[in-house]
Amino acid sequence: MRVVVNQFEGIDATPALPLAAGCLVAAARQDAEVAAGASFTIAIERDAVERVVAGYDRPDVLGYALYPWNAAYGLAVAAAARRAHPDALIVAGGPSVPRRPEAARRFLDAHPAVDVLVFGEGELAFREILRARRRGGALDHVGGLAIRGRDGVHRLTAPPGRLHDLAPTASPYLDGTFDELWARHRGRFDMALCETNRGCPFSCTFCDWSLTKHVVEFPLARVHAELEWVARHGLRHVMLADANFGIRPRDVELARFLAGLRARTGAPTSFYFYLTKNDHARNLETIEILQAAKIACWVGLAVQDFDDHVLATVKRDRIQSDESMRLRDVCGDRGIPTFNELILGLPGQTYASFTETVARAMPGLPRHDFVLYLCRLIENTELGDPASRARHGLQTRRCRWQTSTPGFDPIVDEYQEVVIATADLPPEAWARTYRFAFVAAALYNLRLLRVVLRHVAEGTGAALRDYLEHLADATVAAAPGTVYAELGAIVDRYVASIRAGEPFVLPLADDAPDARAYVDEALATAALRRYDAFLDETRALTAAFVAAAAPDADPARLAEAFRYQALITPRWGHGEAVTATLAHDWPAYVADGTAGATLAARPVTARFVPPPFATVPSFAAFAATQLACVRARLDLGEVEAVVGDAGPAAPGAPPRPRPRGLVVLPTSG
Repeated sequence: MRVVVNQFEGIDATPALPLAAGCLVAAARQDAEVAAGASFTIAIERDAVERVVAGYDRPDVLGYALYPWNAAYGLAVAAAARRAHPDALIVAGGPSVPRRPEAARRFLDAHPAVDVLVFGEGELAFREILRARRRGGALDHVGGLAIRGRDGVHRLTAPPGRLHDLAPTASPYLDGTFDELWARHRGRFDMALCETNRGCPFSCTFCDWSLTKHVVEFPLARVHAELEWVARHGLRHVMLADANFGIRPRDVELARFLAGLRARTGAPTSFYFYLTKNDHARNLETIEILQAAKIACWVGLAVQDFDDHVLATVKRDRIQSDESMRLRDVCGDRGIPTFNELILGLPGQTYASFTETVARAMPGLPRHDFVLYLCRLIENTELGDPASRARHGLQTRRCRWQTSTPGFDPIVDEYQEVVIATADLPPEAWARTYRFAFVAAALYNLRLLRVVLRHVAEGTGAALRDYLEHLADATVAAAPGTVYAELGAIVDRYVASIRAGEPFVLPLADDAPDARAYVDEALATAALRRYDAFLDETRALTAAFVAAAAPDADPARLAEAFRYQALITPRWGHGEAVTATLAHDWPAYVADGTAGATLAARPVTARFVPPPFATVPSFAAFAATQLACVRARLDLGEVEAVVGDAGPAAPGAPPRPRPRGLVVLPTSG
């Protein structure tokens, strides 16, 4: 029996070992009857459909793991495989397989190549399917399946059950499955995907994890052995598929195990995970263990929204957002990177509520940012249910999911169903909220105006949310030819594309269709191209706003905030160091970032050394590199700050010796 399990790569995805496919194969191999005389292959490469099918070599069973990022391609390969191998049994599973009975039947009607759908966890069900295939028997005894009826009447077996004991499953890291894959694709993978537990106790309506409820642990010895395999094979990046790392008491000990592994082997060097939602003390202990071991980690704070009404509407009210904010502040004090995840388009959101949420996600912490998602409907979530769609007045568009990776050919396009309006957020309000949120993301996350934003929020007494609204609205009313008018046109183009059901990632320019970007990146690129003009326009807009909103604010300090922002922002073609003498210690203030930090009134001479990429041959390469460095939390140059007014050096004079007390600060945190 020849079995091929397909888990194809997706859009904008880091190449990682295919955990789902590996678990299916490992569980099948564990059964002596199934494994006897059988061959198992895992297919991952997103290649021309005909080449993939040609490589199957007379398969008996073809399995497809379908996710939002690979479902369309996987189904196209399955259709071609059916034509080439009419006698093969074709099985599909994964989050993109519909589990509601009528939706499952419609799916089988729409995709006649597929014989069987597997709902929920697939290891044991797939093993039973293979056993039945070998015996030539029916599948009706296997729970959690939809089976194609040759008479057009499809059968659903008993509902799937949760695995409450993961011991009967098997590990692809430990049974040789990934050894074979590694031998075939050595050097292809950058990351290992691992599980230490499975399930989520929360009920968020937008999330597929919420269907699993009970949390089940994998045997600890197995987890340790898998991580040893990862380190032994030189994979330096690990990502957890756990919904809530830290939710189990043993997770702190797992962090200590990783720290020991790093000390012994040098790996992993980075660790990506989603923290549990309601225990910031345990979370902090976990993070500090990893940081002390020099394992890089970013702390993801999956709050989605700060509004209590919205959280209750999407059944997230059991999750304590204040816990996340306390953890954010503590991490900020320790210099640990954090990010808030926000979703635009959730039921209950209004323009007023979500713009306030965005402002709350923008503290002065130098190593913090936020990640902004459009709400997309995932097949089996409560939010995607027809009754829920009607109750919340959801309006959606099916948008092409284009990658921003240059030269990537998806072969077959993938799509996301994006929410563009709700009963609480009508279409025009959604568009205005979109404008506000992504302009804010460009200004804050991509470091276009980070210093000024913080000073307005903390130093003038004006509300940050109102200031951001002032700047976002200016992109609508700006005079033709200005930078702000260009920014407004960019937002308009993206909104029009999404509303038309077209891509939400667009070319940066008509003459460079392969250079595509998300909207905040497109905004930042346009501002960086004319950055001095952008600052001049922003300075005028800010002066008018502050004069009305905070008339007692010190105009000299506001002007100096702009001077320091201008100093530390790299310009294309300018590789030479620049110096500014300031009346206030902006370098220390920006580097501190904690709530209540004071902008000291002491003279400082600040010298900025631009990054090497400032002098690359093209602006496109400069902008792409700068944004990539910001995303990766890498430095955008170096600031040397000397406290006290040393006075300028005479032209041609040798450099002054650096005085004691020199502080060298990264400009991006």
